[in-house]
Amino acid sequence: MKTVRLWTAGASLAALAVAMPVHAQSSSDDKRLDVIPYIGVDQVVMGPLKGGGDVLTYTNVTAGVTAEVKNRRVEAVVDLQYNHSFGWSSQAVDQDVLSGVGHANFTVAPGLSLQSGGLATRVRTDGLSGASTQRDTFTSQVWSGYVGPSYTTQLGDLNVNGSYRLGYARVDDSVNQNAGAQPNGSFADSWTHSLSGSVGFSPNRVLPGIGLTASAGYDREDASQLDQRFEDLWGRVDATVPLTPTLAAVGGVGYEKIEISQRSPELGADGLPLIRNGRYVTDKSSPRALMYDFDDIIWDAGVLWRPSRRTTLQARVGERYGGMTYQGSFLWQGRDSSVAIILFDGIDSFGRMITADVAALSGSSFDVARNPFTGDITGCAFSATGGGQCFNDALSGITDANFRYRGVSAQYSLRRGPWGWGLGAGYSQRKFITPNGQTVLIRGSRDENWYGNGSVSYMFNDRDSIDLVSYINYFDASGDRPDVLNYGAFTSYYKGLSRRLSASASLGLDGVQADDFETIISAMGQVGLRYSF
Repeated sequence: MKTVRLWTAGASLAALAVAMPVHAQSSSDDKRLDVIPYIGVDQVVMGPLKGGGDVLTYTNVTAGVTAEVKNRRVEAVVDLQYNHSFGWSSQAVDQDVLSGVGHANFTVAPGLSLQSGGLATRVRTDGLSGASTQRDTFTSQVWSGYVGPSYTTQLGDLNVNGSYRLGYARVDDSVNQNAGAQPNGSFADSWTHSLSGSVGFSPNRVLPGIGLTASAGYDREDASQLDQRFEDLWGRVDATVPLTPTLAAVGGVGYEKIEISQRSPELGADGLPLIRNGRYVTDKSSPRALMYDFDDIIWDAGVLWRPSRRTTLQARVGERYGGMTYQGSFLWQGRDSSVAIILFDGIDSFGRMITADVAALSGSSFDVARNPFTGDITGCAFSATGGGQCFNDALSGITDANFRYRGVSAQYSLRRGPWGWGLGAGYSQRKFITPNGQTVLIRGSRDENWYGNGSVSYMFNDRDSIDLVSYINYFDASGDRPDVLNYGAFTSYYKGLSRRLSASASLGLDGVQADDFETIISAMGQVGLRYSF
């Protein structure tokens, strides 16, 4: 899900895993320590049902760890896997894949906690944005992580909150200049800082019939591509006025200043920007040019409905970024299921978006659906305890540009008895904020993305299970980049052979349609063994 930032504007996965000692699972209801390292080997065959290509055969060797830790001071979840593929032909090249997702919350002292998290996965860089990798030669490794403290306390009738988050995002290309990719100065890496604080009181605590909160924050991103910088400074006062025991009117007014700036690229003898390894070469001596400058009063008004401690609905309309904005959220948390729907609107970038998605992960457990043929994460981490997240949208159409980011996302998760269900879907629009003449992304052009993920699993007993995963993603690109439709499904059966040894078998189908590309539909099969320590 998107991070809920209603008008408020790393730790690596390996570090998270190393920090967790291996112990047996606790029998206490409020304590859990379940850390399972494993190794595995499997055989994969892929063949085209439609379109060109050869039948490809791989032998995969994997090593990974899954962990769930919950006690009085620590709550952490990690799913991390390394996969090396040995290809059986010149077309099936050897590959290394590191993928995983995780988060941890450490209680340092009463009211003071430290959060951290990370993501590792791959994306296509052959022009087929948003499509699954399926052993594609032209891929890039994506990394994202964050760490930061948060503090909350009550001073008399006042609620005091503060937080800081340091984030990092990086895209490592596997080739010098990927075939089919546009030389548009793609994203390299960035550091983000997010600092916020608030002080206020609830309705009827200080003033009859009203609650007030004053808040302020500062967000900054420094990207290596053209030394790009994003800065957002804001402050506001919000009011809550109860109308009924479950319904309240909410609203606020404040001030915000946003600046986006960057330096110029170096020019070659032909007067065109120099590009090295698919990215612009920055002219360090050039002055910093302002690309976006917003400086104005912001306001919003809406309703907050909370009929129970499990259900919250909030909807707001206001003015920001020089026009009307609409935001809202619906959150429901059941005993063994959760629903979240988010309507969002903001100024964003790939670095800030993927870091915020990773930071939005929470909860004591989640289910990560992996592609059994590639080892990649299929797009969503589902959590029946709330705090799940889909990464499909952030990983589609990665660019170095800032953009106005609007859309809706929804997620449902359930774990009841032997059944597990997960559904995620969303739509987004990115309107680009770019300088003229430096990128194929024209200022004001729009990319749109639709995605959907579904998974269902069934446990026959403690050792045997079956699951089915489906996915679809349509990326409507601006400019000369192709529109891409990717869809697929796979099913896997897991059979416990002994207490530590298990076998698996999988069948799958993946299809890709794109402008000026031949439609490709591939069938896949896999059998494997895994030993858990």
